[in-house]
Amino acid sequence: MKKCIWLLIWAGGMCFAQNGPIQKAHLEGVVLDPSGVPIRKAVLFVDSVKTFVRTNKKGKFKTKVPENTRSLAIYAKDHGLYTKDYDGSATVNFAFDGSIDHLTEKDLEGLGFNMVAPKKGTIDPARFKEYPDIFQLIREMFTGITVNGSTIVVRGRGSFGDDTPLFIVDDNFVPDISFINPVEVQSIELLKGEDTTLYGARGANGVFIINLIK
Repeated sequence: MKKCIWLLIWAGGMCFAQNGPIQKAHLEGVVLDPSGVPIRKAVLFVDSVKTFVRTNKKGKFKTKVPENTRSLAIYAKDHGLYTKDYDGSATVNFAFDGSIDHLTEKDLEGLGFNMVAPKKGTIDPARFKEYPDIFQLIREMFTGITVNGSTIVVRGRGSFGDDTPLFIVDDNFVPDISFINPVEVQSIELLKGEDTTLYGARGANGVFIINLIK
């Protein structure tokens, strides 16, 4: 009987582990053409699924991907597709050598790539310019938050009676983001819950990570 109880507890623990939140890893890199020139607006694919991650003017990209990701791919209109196996590295660079086939997005669909980014609440960066200010962009981009004018609330009040989230712009902490024009934004990421532990008490009300086009 004790053995059966132990097996049930063990099995339950296994199910909990398998159904727990997907762990994500930080990822960044640069994309270059055959001449070593940065490629702008190249699109990142994760396990053959299109994302809203684009390279900036310097060919750089930055995002988070599931730790169990198996492959990464970069698609550039004038250079085609470049795929790499993913080994969990924090930095993955892509340098086209000119020998890779020039594929269209229609060709990618035929090869089984998912061309529709499925992440709920995310807006294609190409549409950022449609929003008059950064606060309206954030309100439309993320679910589970409240935006009232320039005030953003991600979750209940913090332990210090303050519900202001933490803002990180180009790796720098800033007290206010009203100076940001949506057309200047490359990407916005919202961290909540366990993902904010790196920032301690300051991140208890959520963390917005914003990268600007450089």
